Amino acid sequence: MDIRIMYLNTSPSFTGKNGVQITKDQVLKLRALGLEERSIAKELGIPVTSYYKQLKELGLSLKRSNYSDKLDNISKDEFQTLLKQKYSVLDICKYFNITRTAYYNLLKKFDLKNYMHGTKSVTKEILQELTDHCIPIEKICERLNISKSVYLSLVHKFDIITGYKKSKERVAKVTREDILNLIEGGKTYPKIAEILGISIATLKNLITKMKITTHKLQSKEANGKVTKERLEKLINSGKSIDEICKELNITVRSYSNLVNRFGIMTKIRQGKLNNSSITKEEMQNVVDEGLSVKEMCKKLKISRPIFYHLLRVLDINYNFQHHRNLKELPKDKIEQIVSEWESKEKVEENLDMAVRTFYKKAKEAKVPTIMSKSINKLNDLGAQKDEIQMYLDEGATPQDICEMYDISPELYHSLVRKYSLSSSAKKQCEKVNSITKDQLEQLIKTGKSQKQICKELGISSSTLHKKLENFGIKTQKTNKNT
Repeated sequence: MDIRIMYLNTSPSFTGKNGVQITKDQVLKLRALGLEERSIAKELGIPVTSYYKQLKELGLSLKRSNYSDKLDNISKDEFQTLLKQKYSVLDICKYFNITRTAYYNLLKKFDLKNYMHGTKSVTKEILQELTDHCIPIEKICERLNISKSVYLSLVHKFDIITGYKKSKERVAKVTREDILNLIEGGKTYPKIAEILGISIATLKNLITKMKITTHKLQSKEANGKVTKERLEKLINSGKSIDEICKELNITVRSYSNLVNRFGIMTKIRQGKLNNSSITKEEMQNVVDEGLSVKEMCKKLKISRPIFYHLLRVLDINYNFQHHRNLKELPKDKIEQIVSEWESKEKVEENLDMAVRTFYKKAKEAKVPTIMSKSINKLNDLGAQKDEIQMYLDEGATPQDICEMYDISPELYHSLVRKYSLSSSAKKQCEKVNSITKDQLEQLIKTGKSQKQICKELGISSSTLHKKLENFGIKTQKTNKNT
């Protein structure tokens, strides 16, 4: 038989409210077994509060010998080292398994009452300055040589407004109208958060709390209303993605998400599946046949961009102009094409070759083309750029320059761009751009006519009208017309 049960069967001397009879011998014998007060109450089957009351009735005091022994075992050096290592009160209590009152009693006992991590040197001004500079709590504690709990108690003591308190005040000031006005103004979430001085997460929480319906929430509601059957009908009807999005009042991104969620097979998806079915060997065999890109795309039933995408993904041995470079063009043929030159497009169609490839072949054959001639001419005119600039300053027109140097209008413009020549057109543009709104308004207020204003500014009437429209200036003539 358990000795504890045997003790419970002894003659009672006190009966509690719950009917459990307890004797003084039972308590003393259970204490002798090394049980704590709470464990004794549990063994006797009564609440702890009732147990303490019954101890008083029986004339017994609480068992505190073990606890006092525990406090006696704590040395001053050990306690002081923990204080020096900036442990908080709670951490020290957990370490020694003691209460807060016992902690402060030990401070008195060891004469460490004033040893509070050097908090006396920390003033309100110092702490306020550090918090105003938005320094993290950990770094403030390092600088002041205090623990986090001491920092918090000092903040509370000095009533310092920290960044957290400031943010709370900012959030409290934000109204529903402020957020609605900013959303209606077309501002994004990051910009709204920046204007209000709060984080994006706080802004989202406020939107949900204030029950504000944004574009995102509306789109979510619209997406929830779309069913698989309705979306399939619209896709099968042959409508474009933009038309479907307008009808369902959803974005293109939402459309693609819904298609993926419902697993609907579209033309784009089908094309992707076809692309994935093409193997590297199949692609390489088609490329080696020497067909043009158009013919290869037709054979593989893919578009030109997908063709180049597969070349890169499958790592196919294919140069951009692989087949075109293999085509041999005799010198006579190149000379004939140059002499009968019409346009770039016709050369590409007739030869099935890019113009750059043709120029490369002409360069190898040492046949001068229009491009090479114009480049050489442009380089030669570089030595005469000062002379050309002088003629332009004297008022020579582009046609005059073209006749003088036997060049085309296109080559003249490239000459002006390459050598940064200031032509009459360039000067005129600079003059027009220098005209300000205030300048025009002052001239109109003086009562001058449009002809007089044009003469004074050195611009045409059409340029003046364009300037007035751009600046939003209304004259007497425009008022009459309206």
